[in-house]
Amino acid sequence: MAAVRAQKAQDIEEEYNSTLRSQSKEMEALLETQEIIISPVLHNMMVHRRISSEIELAMANYFDATTEALEMCRQLLQNIKDAQSNYQSMDSFLASISASHALDFAFTSNNPFCTTTRNNFWPIHDKYSCILQSIRSSHRRVGRKLKMVKAVKKLSRALVVMAGGAAAAAAFGTGAHLLFFGLLLIGTATTGALKTWLAARASTKKPSSKTMSSLLQLQEQLDTAAKGTYVVGQDLDTVSNLVARLSDAIERENAMARWCAERADKRSSVLEMVNELRRSCSSSKRLTGELEEHVCLFLATIHRARNLVIQEISKKA
Repeated sequence: MAAVRAQKAQDIEEEYNSTLRSQSKEMEALLETQEIIISPVLHNMMVHRRISSEIELAMANYFDATTEALEMCRQLLQNIKDAQSNYQSMDSFLASISASHALDFAFTSNNPFCTTTRNNFWPIHDKYSCILQSIRSSHRRVGRKLKMVKAVKKLSRALVVMAGGAAAAAAFGTGAHLLFFGLLLIGTATTGALKTWLAARASTKKPSSKTMSSLLQLQEQLDTAAKGTYVVGQDLDTVSNLVARLSDAIERENAMARWCAERADKRSSVLEMVNELRRSCSSSKRLTGELEEHVCLFLATIHRARNLVIQEISKKA
């Protein structure tokens, strides 16, 4: 009964991993499709929104960094596949040692993660930190511009109200014998000024409104990019830690396997090491599956983060 439950759990796990792999392939295809439209979208953002070169650079760096993270995920998936193949070889090696045939069995295995250990993650991690700071700086700059535009509009309304109040006070302050002529002159002047003001307002209302709308939209784009950069950076840290743990475990297990191969004639001590090695490999296999799951989720995070920014940029101001 216990064996049946264990087999059922293993089948479920294999089905889950198979689903993850197929979803990761679909996600890679979607990300490749995104690559095709990113350049035109950024060009449209630069030409039609007239953004500063600093903001354009920050957004371009955002997509470059996510592309680099995507390539890293692809490499990790291949490393995981190689590690799983190595564990099959390790199982054969351990079975051979247990059957006392290790003298004729040469152990050869490498560490698929030796080139993608923690040190290799630092450059891209630092890049994400710099990009996040750049995007946040641009976000603050756009926020200051928005405050200025709002302040100017508020001041304009206040000046109009003050001008109207001053005209009314002047009208009521005149003598009764000048009321008719005063009202006539003020009415004429007010009518002319009102026409001039309305004409000026009509000619500037749309650009001002468009400027406000563009700034708000740009602020939203930068906010979305900042959130995406932060989330991708956090996932990158998680994957980096898992890779470091798995790489260390593989190095330790390979050393143990070599020790067993070199001392195959000392059966008692070797069998003790073999048991320890089996336990370690079992733990590392689970860690490999966990890493594969996180890499697939990382791919989904990259896709979602990039897609949200593309949607924001593609919106019409």
